[in-house]
Amino acid sequence: MKRAYRFLLLLYPREHRDRFAGEMIRVFEEASGERRARGRAWFVRFAFAEIHGLIAGAAGAWFDRGDAPSAPEQVLPGDLAEAQRLVDMNIAGMVHAIANHQFEKARVFSYQERQAREKLCMLRQKYNDEYGMPC
Repeated sequence: MKRAYRFLLLLYPREHRDRFAGEMIRVFEEASGERRARGRAWFVRFAFAEIHGLIAGAAGAWFDRGDAPSAPEQVLPGDLAEAQRLVDMNIAGMVHAIANHQFEKARVFSYQERQAREKLCMLRQKYNDEYGMPC
């Protein structure tokens, strides 16, 4: 299943794969192991849901690819902008998972979003909030 998952990741735009594939594979492997331990029926259901989620996510990534206005590079330091993008990506993943009734996946995104938001807050403090963004 891991091989099929990696193959389906090719449906995503290259930029998305370069940025998120490693984390997506890691989360998939964790969740896959948990489902496999519950039994074959749980794993098969999980596999079909993941395939559906990957295809829908890839379609969304292609549609969203150029829609969001990006801030000029000089406005925010790279690490601050990247931290904000990670928070936004986790929120979008959580919303998508909830909309598709994938609540365990939503919990994973929620946990990752909290971690990303804490990192973002630390970076904002590092820059002394000179960009007008409170935690």
